[in-house]
Amino acid sequence: MDEDRDILLIAVFTTLTVFLWVFFELVKTTKTSTVAQPLQKVVLPLSSKIDTSVLDQLETKQTYYQ
Repeated sequence: MDEDRDILLIAVFTTLTVFLWVFFELVKTTKTSTVAQPLQKVVLPLSSKIDTSVLDQLETKQTYYQ
């Protein structure tokens, strides 16, 4: 009976340690994570505007068969 209690305590403390480790790593990562300066220049917001002139050109496109 005493042996089962020891195994249970080890399991509980190990699980608690793993959860705390993951939590503190996530906190550390969110506080120290930054985007590099060259990458900030490359990454631009996407425009949701559709260029209808391109669609019009595609509609008027003709194919010639030999």
